[in-house]
Amino acid sequence: MSNADESPSLLIDLVSNAEPVSLFLQLGVIALIMLLAWWLNARIQKSLGAGGAPQHLAIKGGRRIAYPLLMLLGVLLARGIFKYLGTSVSLLKLAIPLLLSLVFIRLLVYVLHKVFSDSVKLKSWELSIAGVAWLVVALHVTGLLGPVLAGLDELSFNLGKQPISLLTILQGVISIAATVLSALWLGRFMEMRIMAMEEMDTSSRVLLTKVTRGVLLVLSVLVALSLVGIDIRVLSVFGGALGVGLGFGLQRIASNYICGFIILLDKSIRMGDVVTLDNRYGTVTRLTGRYMVLRGQDGAESLIPNEAVITQTLVNHSYSDRKNKVNLSLQISYHSPLEVAMQLMLDAAAAHSGVIGDPKPGVNLLAFADNGISLELSVWIEDPELSQTVLRSDLNLAIWRAFSQSGIEIPYPQREIRIVSAPAM
Repeated sequence: MSNADESPSLLIDLVSNAEPVSLFLQLGVIALIMLLAWWLNARIQKSLGAGGAPQHLAIKGGRRIAYPLLMLLGVLLARGIFKYLGTSVSLLKLAIPLLLSLVFIRLLVYVLHKVFSDSVKLKSWELSIAGVAWLVVALHVTGLLGPVLAGLDELSFNLGKQPISLLTILQGVISIAATVLSALWLGRFMEMRIMAMEEMDTSSRVLLTKVTRGVLLVLSVLVALSLVGIDIRVLSVFGGALGVGLGFGLQRIASNYICGFIILLDKSIRMGDVVTLDNRYGTVTRLTGRYMVLRGQDGAESLIPNEAVITQTLVNHSYSDRKNKVNLSLQISYHSPLEVAMQLMLDAAAAHSGVIGDPKPGVNLLAFADNGISLELSVWIEDPELSQTVLRSDLNLAIWRAFSQSGIEIPYPQREIRIVSAPAM
């Protein structure tokens, strides 16, 4: 007997043999099995969670299906006992395919969750997907799926010349969800393969993955609409309206996305570059289609629109050469030995681990100022990520100690007041 003939027979058998005593007895047994399965599942989860070693993928999957699987085993055992006693088992027979489908659905959703492990949205919809899938299977098992689908098909309306029913909308949603999930999985797989190509530039890999994912999503929606039977030529009107919307209301958003692709194509900015933009100094940690993430030395992350990156002047400290120059200005008094002070500043720079030797540090005499002689120490660093505030602090402290030991004075503003003639007393 086929499944189509067997499924309604379970519900018919339950209705025709619905003796109150037998029905309540089976309900009581199922309730008792639920309690026992819940107790056993709690013990199993506790014993598996006590281990310190990371759990295997199969063990994690077994934990997800432990409760419905224990219920299924209990119902199978109860059905055997009831058959041996000659009692009606119509409700137990109906519960078996429902529990079996619940086991497979929870296992399938767990597999999808592992495939799309980085998708927060899928994790939040996990219970809803499992519930809807089990409801469809339950309607099929009880033989009610056909009447429900027929009722949804009767509730229809016309969209222009195209008849649309609730069943068509439901089929479209399911088809789009299935094809989009498939496209996301394929896009994730291709992204992993593309990002593993070390011979390709990072910006090119990011651009290729974004274009691939976008093309797959668009194709998945078009395939889903074709499977439902909707003529995709009707989307030309929507495409025209979308173009007008992009031209007026969404022009800034469209500009950011276009600028994002330009940045990835011309490779002017790459992940890991140290840049300064709009008085913000930091490292580029992420490039998306709409914005760039700039992480400052204080740990704060700035989301800068791609349009601002294109239209404003951006200083890339690591574009072609990662070496950067740091200047440190100070003054010494006129009574201090100038050449000794300059040599002490060079020695302090050479002793610092963050200062490189090529180009060599240098000291320049800038001016003979009012309060002292102005000097400038120029050093080069190889890593722009190095905190210049910490570097300046270390060099200032080393110079201060060297000046103090050598008797070199750092002046402070002084004023001499001379009284030319004192008033007569």
